Amino acid sequence: MGYVFTLADAEGHENWFRSPQGQRALAFEQGLFRKVWAPVSPQRVLEVGCGSGIFLEWFKSQGHMAAGLEPSSSSLELARRRLGPKVRLDQGFAENLPYDDNEFDTVALITSMEFVDDPYLALKEACRVARRNVLLGVLNKFSIGCLHYGVQRFWKDSVYNRARFFSVFQLRRMSAGILSGAVPIEWLTCFSLPLPFLRYIHLLERIPVVQRHPFGHFIAMRIDMRCRVRTLQTPVFDEIPAGAKVSVQSLGCWRASGGAPESSVNG
Repeated sequence: MGYVFTLADAEGHENWFRSPQGQRALAFEQGLFRKVWAPVSPQRVLEVGCGSGIFLEWFKSQGHMAAGLEPSSSSLELARRRLGPKVRLDQGFAENLPYDDNEFDTVALITSMEFVDDPYLALKEACRVARRNVLLGVLNKFSIGCLHYGVQRFWKDSVYNRARFFSVFQLRRMSAGILSGAVPIEWLTCFSLPLPFLRYIHLLERIPVVQRHPFGHFIAMRIDMRCRVRTLQTPVFDEIPAGAKVSVQSLGCWRASGGAPESSVNG
């Protein structure tokens, strides 16, 4: 089941994003997603682990049809207050999405893989439900920010003490394993230094080459869905002589009543 946010966790997360530092961080994260995703038309977007609906509100403001899934009832209540009744919100878990295959154009997991019980299964489910893209917003295990989380857990209780972190390379391996080979992936990072420094280095953080190194604290990644399985086409016969029997063991071959093969798709 992973870690489910309590009411205190949900309110703390909401309050942080309302702070000046949280607003700056949110703007940078949304800017990265604009670059790596850049859809040319409105899409059906599902956010898995939508929390209080901060990114759902952003997806909706961009003209997309947004829906969210969240295991925490406290976070869902905050999301309903923010978004109203027009956005579909479901309670559930990332490892077992209650949706059909390819039901959404894009499925997003933004700071949610860190808290699920089985990240591989969560990503696999996202790939099943997505038709075009999976968007990941993940905290980078090889960043200074995550090193700071690791140190501060010795004296400070935080939801991040219960999180696991990932790298660009790890996410690529996971997606290749799920999709049976390499698929097109685009990624950028931000927050090369801890967030308190952002107000001083925000211009540096906007330089494209800086966003291209794999050690920024926040990873924005787009995984393109590609069909890795080709269906087997079985020819349909227009005419089968009377009395012929179709062989179940050998598809595409029928046998006459005498038992000798009369025709085969292989000639």
